[in-house]
Amino acid sequence: MIKIVSGHSNAGGSTVVFNTLVNLFNKNNIPACFYGPYKWKGINCRFETMSFFKPTKNDIIIYHFLKFKLRVPSKKLILSCHETDLYKVKEVNPGHYDQVVYVSDYQKTWQGVDGIVIPNPIREFEKKSNDGTKSCAAIIGSLDKNKRVHLSIKKALDDGFKDIRLYGNITDFQYFKTHIQPYLSDIVTYRGVSDDISKVYKNVSHVYHSPLKETFNLIKYECSAAGVIYVGNEGNDPKPEIWDNDKIVEAWRKILC
Repeated sequence: MIKIVSGHSNAGGSTVVFNTLVNLFNKNNIPACFYGPYKWKGINCRFETMSFFKPTKNDIIIYHFLKFKLRVPSKKLILSCHETDLYKVKEVNPGHYDQVVYVSDYQKTWQGVDGIVIPNPIREFEKKSNDGTKSCAAIIGSLDKNKRVHLSIKKALDDGFKDIRLYGNITDFQYFKTHIQPYLSDIVTYRGVSDDISKVYKNVSHVYHSPLKETFNLIKYECSAAGVIYVGNEGNDPKPEIWDNDKIVEAWRKILC
């Protein structure tokens, strides 16, 4: 059994990725389960809350956004890092992992600790045709200073959109109050967290995204898969790698054995 355990399992990019990865593993005869403190409604893979996480010396464990006082009992212990400033690998005891997996070369270089890069899997969507007509714009992701949602709102307004929808967790209430609330109106509306992002992509023509720092631009690649026009930053990695699911699974197989 592959046990993927994360300190964050609410709505967010890492949760989406681990949910997708567990489903990929199980589909490819690699028994896996996702463990976290909370089951977000968007999780549809095999999942247990943290109270059921009972590591043994025979387990292969992939952990994320956690720091342990002692090494976790395991056959192999893999640190999966999706962050930069929020989780610095240099501050983790090297004895508490056998391997570090990053999501991009940019992130690996930023962290400054050796590891391998396996890009995130992209969820599959029913791809719609899109002729570029401006019907509705969405801004997807956490509402905080790093995502710079206010810049996305301003850009969408400048581009003439009359329906701009915000989706995501409010992770910085002061930022929300100062930079986003003044924009809220009949045109700019906050829709909360979407538990089924495919419905969001089906109902918008464009997505705006203005992050200050992005280790892997999941929103951009999901837009491509869903047939939605992406307007925003290219991301911090000048040459990002996107792999198909088979290549991702095989790369993980090599380090799980």
